[in-house]
Parts: sequence; structure tokens; C-alpha cells
Amino acid sequence: MAVEHQESLRERKKQKTRETIARVALDLFAKNGYQRTTIAQIAEAADVSPRTVSTYFPAKEAIVFDLNGDMKERLAEALRGRPAGENTMEALRSWILSERKFWETHEEQLSCQRQVIEGDDGLIAYERAQIHEFEVLLVEALAVDLELEPDDLEPRMAASAAVAVFDLLSTEKRPEVKSEMLPVEEQMKIFDQALTFVVGGVNALREARGT
Repeated sequence: MAVEHQESLRERKKQKTRETIARVALDLFAKNGYQRTTIAQIAEAADVSPRTVSTYFPAKEAIVFDLNGDMKERLAEALRGRPAGENTMEALRSWILSERKFWETHEEQLSCQRQVIEGDDGLIAYERAQIHEFEVLLVEALAVDLELEPDDLEPRMAASAAVAVFDLLSTEKRPEVKSEMLPVEEQMKIFDQALTFVVGGVNALREARGT
């Protein structure tokens, strides 16, 4: 039991260190620019060594996207483990709702992350690659809904439309403060409106194929 307790304390300390590095790095990226901020500066702000920063984050861009964590894995589980009778878009919405607590808790950090990403072309490209991985998950699930193969046009079109909704949410800002993201409640309202169009399109594709 003592060994387990020590391991638990060690893991919590490691997680706290990781979170501190990511938090202070985002602040520095936002203030000084992603490219101009060095690992040494991050280490000094986090009160750790540069080697520690590199141990937790071998790639600098990984620090920016640390907040995303295992989000993709959670989405994969939500889509692949959805109950019978629940379609992909319903599962997607349920997943969004399950993520809301995290988004609300980290709203300020997520807004800072958005600012940093949009200020660097390399980070935008990195994010696009991550979004593509999410899109692949949606294609696979929608192919099941439509009784098609993942490389068929219809599930790829529907997945692309769903991903476009996330693009809309990430770029939509408060009119009075352009650097701040919309509150979660407003984001969900936009998401539901857009989801109506996506669901309508998927249903039309299903009806056209008689499935």
C-alpha cells in the first residue's frame, strides 16, 4: 500500500509539473509569440530545467496542443461504442456535451491556445493534421450509418461537413472582444444549428440509397 501511495503521489506531481509547463508556455507564446519563445524561457517561467521541459514535451508544438490530451481517443470510444439506434451525429453531440465541463473549466486557456495557434502558420498546419484524424473517425462511423465503405464519397462528404462545424466554432469570436472565443453556451447553440443541416444531409443521402 505504501508503494502504491508513493507512486500515486509521484504521478500527481508529474501531472502537476506537466500542467504548469503547458500553462506558462501558453502565456509566453501569447505574449511574446510562439517562434520567439524558447524552451529555456519556458523552463525558467515554470521553475524547471530545460531538460525537464523537453522530457515532457519532445516537440515544442506539443506544448500548445497539450490541452487536447486524449480527446481523439474519447471521441473514438464514443463513436465506436455508441448504442444500437444512435447515429453518428447523435453520438457526436453526446460527446460534445460530455466534453463541456472540461471546456468550461479551461475556457481561458483554450482561448489563449486559439490565439497562439492562429498566430503561427506552422501551428495551423499541425492543427489541420489533427483535425484530419478526427475526420477519419467520423468517416468510419458515418460509413456504418450509410452502409457504405469509408472511401465512398457520401460518408466523406458528411464527415467534412461535420468537421466544418468545429472550424466555425473555433473561429467565431465575441464581437466586442475579437480575441476571445464565444462562451460555451453560445458555441452549443451554433453547433446545434449547424448539426441540423448536417443531419438533414445525412438523412437525405440515406434515403437516396434506400438505407
